[in-house]
Amino acid sequence: MPTGGPDPLKDALALQARVKGLQALLELQRWQIEVLNNRLHPTEPGAIAARRLLAIKRSETGRDQFRVPKSVNDP
Repeated sequence: MPTGGPDPLKDALALQARVKGLQALLELQRWQIEVLNNRLHPTEPGAIAARRLLAIKRSETGRDQFRVPKSVNDP
């Protein structure tokens, strides 16, 4: 084989290394999505109850903030 020409073995090894790197990135992203999904949609009863309680508290505090002020002429 002449020197300086294309080396199929070298190209295949480089491609294999890139594929392994992309697989590792894919696994990392899959793990990140799993963690975020567990945070947003917990499966433990305590976590679900805590999320519901927080939503109730937020809705109660939000109600008081958006009351329409009465003007002087309103009954």
